[in-house]
Amino acid sequence: MPLSEKNGTPYPDVVRVDELPRGVPADAQPAASQERKAGGRGIQPGATVVPAMGGRAHKGRTRMTHEVRDALPVSAPLKRQAKYMRRRTCTELARDVGGGRCGIIASALVKLASEDMALREAALESGDVDVAQRLGVSARGHLLSAREVTAKDAECRPRAPRDMVAENRRRLLGEL
Repeated sequence: MPLSEKNGTPYPDVVRVDELPRGVPADAQPAASQERKAGGRGIQPGATVVPAMGGRAHKGRTRMTHEVRDALPVSAPLKRQAKYMRRRTCTELARDVGGGRCGIIASALVKLASEDMALREAALESGDVDVAQRLGVSARGHLLSAREVTAKDAECRPRAPRDMVAENRRRLLGEL
């Protein structure tokens, strides 16, 4: 990441939005038949794959990168908004850029951005516009960096082998 210097202090230059790598979209959602019992009846909510995984459902998660702390010095509604923003942003990054995955580094950057946004809103409520502007720039930098990291991770990840027979069958039968 290139650096620029202002008043003798080096600052990282964030890549322009139109110069970021394209990323890899996630695979389509599996068919609903995988969420049904043998007779075709639906499975009750909560009785799906995640509860059966036990502790493995939390594999790859850390509190430091996946949870917005309650010690954040803002109001309770802003904390809830920061938590919601972090979850939604990581989900969108994984779906649209990361090929279904949002890595731990990108998640940490999104967490920093969501906390910056909550602190920015608190600063605006208290009338401190200068601090709010700096926090907004910081949040933007974190989000752009998270997107860049997610795209680079997706490009480096090995791809699943393609099933050429199934693709040709679908193409010939007109299912595409």
